[in-house]
Amino acid sequence: MQDDFTVFWRNNDRAYDLFYDLLDRSERGAYDDDFLAQLAAYREAAPDSERADIFAARYLLAHNDPETAVLCGERAYAKRPVNLAVWKVLSTAYQAVGREMDALTMCGYIQGMYPEENISLTLPDNMRQEALTRFSLAANRTCYAPLVTGRVSIKNNALDFNFDIFIGEEIPIEMPTGSPRFWVGNYVDEGFLSAMSTVFEPMRHDHNFFVNNRDVTFDIQKATELTGTATITVPAGQSVAVPIAGTQFYQNFSIETAAATYPGYLGKWAFSYVRLNETTTLRSNEAPFAVGTPILLKHSPARKKLVLNLLVDGLCWPAARGIFAEHMPRIAKFFSHGVIFDQHFSAAEHTQPSLTNIETGRYSHHTHVFNERDSHQMPFDIRTISEQMNDLGYYCSAPLVSGHSLYYGTYRGYDRLIATYGFLPAYEGAERTLRTLEAFPDTDHFIFYHTTDIHPLNIQTPIKFSTEVEVNVPLADRFVVLDPTVPSVRTPRLPIYLEQFLVNMHHVDRSIGEILSYIEAHYTPDEYIVNLYSDHGCALHDPYTTQKEIDFVGEYGTGAAWMMRGAGIPEGLTVHDLTSSVDVYPTLGHLCGFPVSPAIDGCLPAIFGGTPREVTYSFSQYASQSYKLAVRTDKHVLRLETQEVVDEDGTVDFADAHAEIYPRGHELEPEHKINCVDLRAFFYPRARSFVHEIANNGEFWPEMRAARPEWFGAND
Repeated sequence: MQDDFTVFWRNNDRAYDLFYDLLDRSERGAYDDDFLAQLAAYREAAPDSERADIFAARYLLAHNDPETAVLCGERAYAKRPVNLAVWKVLSTAYQAVGREMDALTMCGYIQGMYPEENISLTLPDNMRQEALTRFSLAANRTCYAPLVTGRVSIKNNALDFNFDIFIGEEIPIEMPTGSPRFWVGNYVDEGFLSAMSTVFEPMRHDHNFFVNNRDVTFDIQKATELTGTATITVPAGQSVAVPIAGTQFYQNFSIETAAATYPGYLGKWAFSYVRLNETTTLRSNEAPFAVGTPILLKHSPARKKLVLNLLVDGLCWPAARGIFAEHMPRIAKFFSHGVIFDQHFSAAEHTQPSLTNIETGRYSHHTHVFNERDSHQMPFDIRTISEQMNDLGYYCSAPLVSGHSLYYGTYRGYDRLIATYGFLPAYEGAERTLRTLEAFPDTDHFIFYHTTDIHPLNIQTPIKFSTEVEVNVPLADRFVVLDPTVPSVRTPRLPIYLEQFLVNMHHVDRSIGEILSYIEAHYTPDEYIVNLYSDHGCALHDPYTTQKEIDFVGEYGTGAAWMMRGAGIPEGLTVHDLTSSVDVYPTLGHLCGFPVSPAIDGCLPAIFGGTPREVTYSFSQYASQSYKLAVRTDKHVLRLETQEVVDEDGTVDFADAHAEIYPRGHELEPEHKINCVDLRAFFYPRARSFVHEIANNGEFWPEMRAARPEWFGAND
């Protein structure tokens, strides 16, 4: 790489030539000593590239050494888990060494993203149903649990795929040792226990039913399905609450203690709760039942009584900052006694990657969560906030959450998720949160609440805006010109959306305000931490969007809210240091006492004893679109965009990427470009280091490009 800072990026010509020489030899099957010599040279030229391990695995498979091929393939997978070439070598190697379930997973990934590829499945006889379920999840093309786009079965000796939901069963994701899987039930708060199962069971394969009923709500809990009996051990002098769900309509059930037997009933796929004060046996002989995580009804002085994370999806701080106190008075008043971070930016520009950035403290090129068509799981050494809080002994629940990102492992520390595929109204989350606190007043809670009220709606289908908006906007602004190809992040700056933003600020303030009032009335300041943030901003609020395309990583697109109040948090401060969404993780680690790995990307803000950030990074790593990056200081910003589009594996060619520097507040304005060697010398090394792991040096796997001719051209 040059160091005169006149060109942002130059590819490694030596590595490029060696890659294509190895590719040619591989396609010809020329796995000889010359191949090994070239491979050694390539490793030296590109020591960080996973492509060397892919070539090594191919060589080893050709020479009948699948055990070592697995090692090479797994090294490549650790660096690039969303990659067709990696999946192919691992599926072959796993099959050869008898790891049939792992081979099925790799085949599922291939089927899901590249269904035209030929795959061969071997189903272990003793785990046939588990194998089909695992394959179905791996082949899934939606990141919303419990939906699965193509559940596989064997019909007429062929694979048959049908839309489905996981319901009344476990979600087949791998979990850390000692943790049960998530078991999916219907959400029933009060009312008929089995009623919704009679609706879902006949409709579970109807794609239109779920796509057009986005408020269908699931109760997803860590639970173990059992037949016959289950013994719940309760230490002397303690009490627990236990969630239990049946698998049969009006299922007979009994609870047996040393003193008595209590007959009862369960609902089909619906959790009910019982309080146990002693070791107890649960029994149902007529059908299996699911037993969820026992909830300890006791506070520990080592914990806070409540740690509450409030995610207000799409709350654009640059748009809200000046009207915050007026339009969100209850929230503003509450956090006026805490800390408000005024220069906070999301790492990613939309929810799918950003949610995982926050929950792990890592950028997307480290979690590899960026592609909505992929269902790979993050490795267990990436510890999520909920896992950390669970280890501390908190009951971890999410009374308002989407199933978004569950399949990646983003939520694997939560004991309970009340999840909806689409809309997450603030008022429902507020009531559920309050009911959770009231039901378990002696329990130490970690609660995640995610509302989408403020996030603009997709304009892919006719929209019902808030009635308050519809009856108050002029008729000329009432109806939106619909374009079915436009996603929510490209929503245009139209008056009805601006009015909807103001109205929903009021709605969210009213709902969250009830939670905050409850906290002030029932907890002392040293007993709680309340943490409110948004996962990204919203580019439609940029007043210049009428003059240019939507700016995904601009100040409005990634300018996000973050504020905190409670134990260990200074009172009445507005912090103007730069902060990033990945900083939420180490901040909670500092305040709650869980260990923070040095491998994370987040930084502890200076207000809590950390070091101020020099820069924040905001990016758009969206497969099929150009890669975009904003590197910001308090005064300047580097804006970068590639000429090439991002491939399915998240990599992109940075040759000929366009990079310019602007003063803050004037991003992408040609007349404000700054041509300064000193600023380039500051920004370029930082930006290059940031994108290094996804830069592919112009080295492409032909089968991946051939599968996306609309992105790369049929013959490229």
